[in-house]
Amino acid sequence: MRLPLFYCLVAVMLTCAQGALPQSAVPRQVWIQLETRLHLDDSLDSIEIYARDLANVNGFEIDGGWYGVAIGPYDPEQADAALQKLRSEGIIPRTSFTTTGASYGARFYPSAREAQPDDAKDTAQNTAPQAAAAPSAAIVTTAAPNAPAEEPAIKQPRSRAEQLNQAKASEQAMTEAEKKYLQRALAWAGFYESAIDGLYGSGTRAAMKSWQYANGYNATGVLTAAQRAELIADYQFLLAGLGFEDVVDAQAGIALRLPSALLAPASYDPPFATYAAKDTGLAQVILISQRGDRDRLAALYEVMQTLSILPETGPRNLAKSSFTIEAYDDRLHTTGFATLQGGDIKGLIFVWPRGDTARRARVEEEIFTSFTSLSGTLGEAPILGTDLKPKESLGGLTIRQPRFSQSGVFISREGHVLTAAQDFSECGKLQLQDGLPLSIAAQNAELAVLVPTQDAAAPSIGQFETRRPYAPQYVALGGYSYGGKLGAPSITMGQLQALTDLTGRAGVSRLEIDSLPGDIGGPIYDHYGSVIGILLPPPPQGSRQLPANVQFMANWPLISETLIAANAAASTETETVKLEPVDLANLAQETVALISCWP
Repeated sequence: MRLPLFYCLVAVMLTCAQGALPQSAVPRQVWIQLETRLHLDDSLDSIEIYARDLANVNGFEIDGGWYGVAIGPYDPEQADAALQKLRSEGIIPRTSFTTTGASYGARFYPSAREAQPDDAKDTAQNTAPQAAAAPSAAIVTTAAPNAPAEEPAIKQPRSRAEQLNQAKASEQAMTEAEKKYLQRALAWAGFYESAIDGLYGSGTRAAMKSWQYANGYNATGVLTAAQRAELIADYQFLLAGLGFEDVVDAQAGIALRLPSALLAPASYDPPFATYAAKDTGLAQVILISQRGDRDRLAALYEVMQTLSILPETGPRNLAKSSFTIEAYDDRLHTTGFATLQGGDIKGLIFVWPRGDTARRARVEEEIFTSFTSLSGTLGEAPILGTDLKPKESLGGLTIRQPRFSQSGVFISREGHVLTAAQDFSECGKLQLQDGLPLSIAAQNAELAVLVPTQDAAAPSIGQFETRRPYAPQYVALGGYSYGGKLGAPSITMGQLQALTDLTGRAGVSRLEIDSLPGDIGGPIYDHYGSVIGILLPPPPQGSRQLPANVQFMANWPLISETLIAANAAASTETETVKLEPVDLANLAQETVALISCWP
């Protein structure tokens, strides 16, 4: 059977301690370790039950703050035989193992006044415990430290050979709470995925069969009392090792169950309450809590894509009132969500080491299903600094920064983007706002066409005006002014001043408009919503300084030339109805693309 992770760690620790003995050193005595518990009271409860049926039950403190339950000592030549015999007869857990006790500290059971005299101990070294020769009824494990009162541990006697009719009879005697508890244990073991309802239907029977088959038993679909005790023992050990407990975070306004044995107390840096891993572990839970609306939710979603705890690979989705994230690499597996309800944005991020898939899924389910939103939120967290530049961290979490970000306009439903030319050679990768990688289809001195390297779908495409525009006229610039930190493109109003640049060059028109670096490459709309140009980077500044609002755009002749080179086309169906600024803003949200250049 599979050892729980924490049990494995303890086993490895003890094995390493044994391996440290000199080659010539032969241990004088060996113990059979039955359990390792995180809390002393739980260990004493287990000892009380074991001691009913087994002789020479002991309790020792173990390095790292654990408590071990063991039987012995044994003669080294007899220990393995006793271990196998007790395991096979179902008297001790299958996860029991032999140890020299090198890591054992102070004995806490029996107490000094109850301990055997030295001559009795010498006798025990040369004889196996009575239970090994003639086992009595098997022991049962204690209830999980944090198990609800209505879900007690299942306490059923074991027999040496329990027949199917006996198993059915003992199963019928179980309470509803015991049945639910067993279903939960099956779920944690990875065999059961249906409702925890205490009803043993086809799903529960199939899970029992699968568990029996996986553990070398006859797959009847009815667990014997001994099998139930074994399954519950594994479940309780895992719960004890993780230390699940109900947490009410009044500051964040969130209640949930957390593995407190792994996590440090919360630290607060809005909009996050971070339960970081103890010591040097990777596991952590981060609560999301802030006031907001759809725009704030979208902005938070965009920023979270750049957090260092969220690898770039994995599915994610932003809806009107919620988002979900799954991200993974060779080190981390991160999942998260947030919802908008009543003006509150609440959610969480769950970080777990990559590779521990089965246990991660069980822990994730326990945390996510227990999540409850309460009243109250953490304080607001500005996404931009006072200088309007992206912050290097959010809520204490480092934000990955691209070398630069700029805007573009979708020209095809497949996600082709027209934008201003830049030195893309310094980019390790080019990405759209949803993480889709881009390649360069064509580029000249002013413009570039970028193409997704994976299947993509643009929400909408720009409609281009091919006729020569007139000047002066009022225009609107659509762009991700702040590099996506606001979650949506902005609209900036300005004026087309001249159809040439300052040198009289045709194909480049002069604008009077305010812009930021993130706006470069964004479309210039006329008041019908047609694209009449693409915003170009500011010209190099020499000794002559231009006013800040003097900008330039590439108009249709240059655009057409670039499209031909890329073997691409653009829609030239234009509208005849003038749009209000709010309509232009909605149009920009559908047609403007965010392009990021990453080192």
